[in-house]
Amino acid sequence: MADSSKYNLREDSQYRIRMLSAIIVAQLIILAFVKFWPAEATRNQSLSERDFSENVVMLEDAVMTRQVSGPPPPPRPTAPIPEPTDEIIEEEITELDDIQFSENADPLSESTIGDQGRDEGPVAGSPDQPPRIIRIVEPPTPEAAQRANIKAEITVNFLVGTDGRVEEATIEQIRLYEGPDSRDFTIVDTINYGLTEVTLDAALQWKFQPARNNGQPVRTYSKQIFTFGF
Repeated sequence: MADSSKYNLREDSQYRIRMLSAIIVAQLIILAFVKFWPAEATRNQSLSERDFSENVVMLEDAVMTRQVSGPPPPPRPTAPIPEPTDEIIEEEITELDDIQFSENADPLSESTIGDQGRDEGPVAGSPDQPPRIIRIVEPPTPEAAQRANIKAEITVNFLVGTDGRVEEATIEQIRLYEGPDSRDFTIVDTINYGLTEVTLDAALQWKFQPARNNGQPVRTYSKQIFTFGF
């Protein structure tokens, strides 16, 4: 009986040890699960929630835009215009009239004076600004000169007044061309066929812008050549 009681006590002690060991192991396993597994799940859950919350994309209605050209560039600045310091002389500008032909030629000498001829002051030999032609009158060729096939150049010396009119016209030189070569000529004192008359008559009808010296209109001479038969 004693042996049987000892054996039962030993069996009971081993059973308790095994039970305590099992309980301890179970507690350790439970503690391991409690410590590690729930924290990892919570962290994964928080990460997934955070990812979903941070990856939210707000989509708005697309607005169609249209490209509009920009405003034109500003104009370039204009360069300053320097003010002239020279004296401005106002002149009456007369356009060049159509060539006119004198129909009536009065017999005149080789020097003739116009209706406006009068002493208006001294004549300038070399003015600062020579006279400029604004009206030309061509003389007609007389029929007698046409029949004789006359070729001539008549140089006329104009005395231009301060108003631009011809005060005096003088025959300065007459060149008479002979033969087929127009380069061969003879200087003569007079010529017939009424050429000098129609030349002087036309010369008195010319109009000039007057010559100027020191900014003032002056009387001066001007030479022009009249041709016939060319």
